[in-house]
Amino acid sequence: MASSRKSSTHKAVQLLHGFNDDPLKACSLVEKVTPVPGKDEVLIHMLCRPVHPSDVGAIQGHFPHFVPKKFPITIGIEGVGKISEVGENVTNVKVGQRVYPSMSKTAGADQGSWQEYVVATALGVILIPDSVSDESASQFFANPWTVYSMIETLQVPKGEYVIQSAAASVSGRMFIQLAKHKGIKTVNLVRRDSQIEELKAIGADEVINYTKEDVVDRVKQLTGGKLAYAGIDCVCGDMTQLVASSVRTSGEVLLYGFLESMVLKMECMDFVRRNVRLQGHSLAVWMQTLSPTEKQEVAQIIMGLFEKKIIHPLSGEKFPLSKFNQAIAKSQEDGHGGKVLLVNDE
Repeated sequence: MASSRKSSTHKAVQLLHGFNDDPLKACSLVEKVTPVPGKDEVLIHMLCRPVHPSDVGAIQGHFPHFVPKKFPITIGIEGVGKISEVGENVTNVKVGQRVYPSMSKTAGADQGSWQEYVVATALGVILIPDSVSDESASQFFANPWTVYSMIETLQVPKGEYVIQSAAASVSGRMFIQLAKHKGIKTVNLVRRDSQIEELKAIGADEVINYTKEDVVDRVKQLTGGKLAYAGIDCVCGDMTQLVASSVRTSGEVLLYGFLESMVLKMECMDFVRRNVRLQGHSLAVWMQTLSPTEKQEVAQIIMGLFEKKIIHPLSGEKFPLSKFNQAIAKSQEDGHGGKVLLVNDE
């Protein structure tokens, strides 16, 4: 049955005309028509959305595969909300339930999470348990699934070390938490001494300030000369080389981001003489290897990790949707703390 409500509008953060390398000049807050859920769809009132580096990268046009057919587009790869309307044939969920919607219903179109309402397929939403907060649930996919997929890809034996860059980031902390749960040891690279005890408190085995110490020598000491079993890097630039040099012969490094540079600065020795393998890691590509049933199983596993607080996202400062530029600026500050979040204006 079609909705009987009158046409209404809601706030949305949009790229109106095109990408811009300066994300603070790229977006506008607009009013757009609130959609009506169709058959097998639900309308979700979004409550909380993270500001990810990938959101900022999308604004800047750093993802060639993300090229919309036309502008404007609404920003935001994930968030959590509450069902406000259900369309025809929807029986698996009801109005008032908190859900995590998939943002892929109209990939590359005007369906991002940085707006007050989105439409999603009813079968594509994930119910949020009462024990999981809005702040955590809004971060259910991008970082936890990436961390989970990397651990599944590397297949690190219990008791072995993985070295990671950007260890104090939200994804870095999740990697520490999940690795600890699975019996994998971590060497964690940071650039501030204040982060050392903070990360050890959540399960980090070793934390190294790479600006002050010889990382490779320290890893040799920790591992009895073997070096780390594997490594992960989301910084790029010089950091990938440092991680690779800390990994043992025939080890593997997964490169899953470029927080500081989109250019690799590498020496050949580790790759030619020691056969260290450098592999790009994309969550989207990894998910293509999963069947629909396997994706549901992973979703249940990760939500269970959230419920048990094994994975606990670090949430930071909140900004109303109308102050999205302040949120973007905060997310780019060095040492800004937990994940910056966008909530609705009061």
